[in-house]
Amino acid sequence: MPESDSNSQVDWTYDPNEPRYCICNQVSYGEMVGCDNQDCPIEWFHYGCVGLTEAPKGKWFCPQCTAAMKRRGSRHK
Repeated sequence: MPESDSNSQVDWTYDPNEPRYCICNQVSYGEMVGCDNQDCPIEWFHYGCVGLTEAPKGKWFCPQCTAAMKRRGSRHK
């Protein structure tokens, strides 16, 4: 019987002081993309968590910042 049957979470040992990123609030791992909003509260996201399989072309904004821009009407100066 596989050990993972009793625990569906990944058995990695995390440093409690290591910064957390992404909408999943996990540490940095694998391919990540940075939100181009300088005021983004999260900043870095795992590709899989935001539906990416490769680096985006041009500017990329996370789902949270994209929604905030839509609410503000994304007015550009």
